[in-house]
Amino acid sequence: MLILRILVVDDSKATLEIVRRSLEGFGYRHLSIKKTNNPIDALSIIGQWQPHILLTDWNMPELSGIALIQAIRKKQLKTQIGMITTIDDTKQLEQAQKAGADFVLSKPFDDQELYEKLLPLVQGAEQSEIILDEIEELSEGLALPNLAQLEKSLVKLTSNELTINTIKAQVFDESKLPCIMAVFEDCETQKVRSVALLDIYAACTLAKSNPNVTNGHIQRVIKTKRPSKYVMETSQQILQKVAVAFLDHQSRKSLRLKSTNFIDQSFPKLESLYKTPANRRLDISIQIPPLAQGRVTIIGF
Repeated sequence: MLILRILVVDDSKATLEIVRRSLEGFGYRHLSIKKTNNPIDALSIIGQWQPHILLTDWNMPELSGIALIQAIRKKQLKTQIGMITTIDDTKQLEQAQKAGADFVLSKPFDDQELYEKLLPLVQGAEQSEIILDEIEELSEGLALPNLAQLEKSLVKLTSNELTINTIKAQVFDESKLPCIMAVFEDCETQKVRSVALLDIYAACTLAKSNPNVTNGHIQRVIKTKRPSKYVMETSQQILQKVAVAFLDHQSRKSLRLKSTNFIDQSFPKLESLYKTPANRRLDISIQIPPLAQGRVTIIGF
């Protein structure tokens, strides 16, 4: 489970609070924020806490934002850095980027501007969970989807920008609720052959194909953790269509979607599904920029 760690450094306590509220409103899956108005203390925090992202001011007493960035880069830390400043001189902005800032955002700013600047940095942190090595060979006979066919179908139904990656096997924790449980069955025997568990971010990714589902709509869904009618209906429609990618290897026929249910409370069967061995499941991420990465666990029977 990735807990996104963000350190905010600014000598203005008001700015620290503004940035904190903005970050908490973006609906990141798991977020831990630390704040300090002392850049010297920031160096100590970075060394011990190792944040994924640092957001720093430029003009601060004792140590400037530029000097702070240079100190971090000199230590070759992997922290990604954004600078939030009132300075808007072109040469000085170039100086910040040469020092190692991944982006520079001028004050005053609105939430959307910060969100768009942060998106590539957040995606970079999330990439750490993507499996680069070959996944364990799947057991024969399972009704699991062909990944290439699934991606092709989802791209066609949602967006050309959609990407799918295999990720580490997910374990059950609080981040798995709420979720949507999709059950796929054999068309002839009506036996359940596969179950897909989509977190709220994955459901919103599928729903993005609906013109009624704007980025603002999605942020509200994520904040309340309650999928809207549009999110539920669109997710179900897409899952019905991609059922063709779920192939029963015995009958050589595709499965069909039996049901979709919104789950907001844990129960033993749900938790047991996440304990399924790696050779009987697929764990993937799906994403359409600028949305956050969604997670899907698919179990075959």
